[in-house]
Amino acid sequence: MAMALEQALSHPGELVAVWDWGAREERLLVCSVVDGKLGIMASVEMTQAEREAMAATLRARGVRQGATAGVCPFTWSNDGAFTVWSLTDTVVTSSGDTLRIAGGARIRKADAARVWTFLDDSLGHRGVRVVTLSGAPILIAEEEDAAAQLDPTYGMDNVAIDAAWATFLGRDLASWLGVPIVDEMVSSPTTI
Repeated sequence: MAMALEQALSHPGELVAVWDWGAREERLLVCSVVDGKLGIMASVEMTQAEREAMAATLRARGVRQGATAGVCPFTWSNDGAFTVWSLTDTVVTSSGDTLRIAGGARIRKADAARVWTFLDDSLGHRGVRVVTLSGAPILIAEEEDAAAQLDPTYGMDNVAIDAAWATFLGRDLASWLGVPIVDEMVSSPTTI
């Protein structure tokens, strides 16, 4: 059952206030973090001015802020530490200047060359990688969207909506790492 915003913000334990970049209006989800999983406790839509005021209130209260994009499979935060949650688990964490990916890979900020959001020719496989100074691509998050294969009318307009999360996550990760981004969602695909 959903809580009122203030009730959710008063909930004991770790909280993340998640801004939904895919919403029509400014949308805030207040989530609890339990055993590495996010649980939505409250959802509120607001104006841009209310969002700015709420973001300041959240900072003053020490509530970590993050983002998602519509119905994407990931939520992330670069507020302090960098964390990425999937629908079922925590998939990326950070400690100091090192990212730890669920599959075991570790990337130090000093070893990152760029962030690369990718889109395969199928249009359904997309995600975010960090490319190291040695040229190795390290997968951060990806999804396989069956709609791209099942719908013969699926095209770049659909990708712009369905894969926007990769652009937003990629930009936040590039900012946290202090490296540039190559974003295939908004420019011609590139190879590395």
